[in-house]
Parts: sequence; C-alpha cells; structure tokens
Amino acid sequence: MNIRKNFEAIFLSAAALGLVASYATASARPVEVVKQESAILIDSTVHVVVVKAPRLSVAEKAGLK
Repeated sequence: MNIRKNFEAIFLSAAALGLVASYATASARPVEVVKQESAILIDSTVHVVVVKAPRLSVAEKAGLK
C-alpha cells in the first residue's frame, strides 16, 4: 500500500514539473522551421511485371514435391 502512495506522489510531482516546464518554455522564442525543397519525380512510369503461365494441375503439383 505504501508503494502505491509513493508512485502516486512521484506521478503527481512529475506532472507538476511538466506543467511548470511547459509554462516556462511557452514564452521562449519558437523554433524556426526551414521548409526544404520537395523531391522531384523524374521518372513517373510505374513498372509492371506480368507473369503468364498455365496453372499446374494437381498431378503436376504432386510431382514437384
């Protein structure tokens, strides 16, 4: 039972510390994000592989094993 109370105290102190830190850094200058150039697609064709073959019969499948 005492362990639960200790964990509760640790959780509450961590939550309070996070709240204080968020208020402390709220007035700080925001980070400037530089927009990078997007990638240019040179070859826009999609390669397709077509396999044409007859299906194996049950006897042919059994012969493969």
